[in-house]
Amino acid sequence: MTQTELAERWRISEATLERWRTESNGPMFLKLGNQVRYRVQDVEAFEEVALRGSTKTDGGVEQAATAPRPASRPSPHIATSARPITIWLRTGSRNTRLRPLVAARTLPRS
Repeated sequence: MTQTELAERWRISEATLERWRTESNGPMFLKLGNQVRYRVQDVEAFEEVALRGSTKTDGGVEQAATAPRPASRPSPHIATSARPITIWLRTGSRNTRLRPLVAARTLPRS
């Protein structure tokens, strides 16, 4: 099924499906050239993981999107911690005095 068909099935935006793909969330998908397709069995498997019996439990679709994938195909992305942030600080004095002017050359007197 296409991205549009799946978005209509779940009544979510296509942008949400696109974001889930870039974040390795959501159902498994096929990339055929520049086209994205979803297999019905993968969509149904994702729906099974997202199925809840109560709203008291944390989660929903967003949690199901991060749930482990079926053993048939391991996730190509390894979970990593957040990227460290580098902060550059200026060291040394912040002397803003003007430099002294270089004396102009004087022409020889004739």
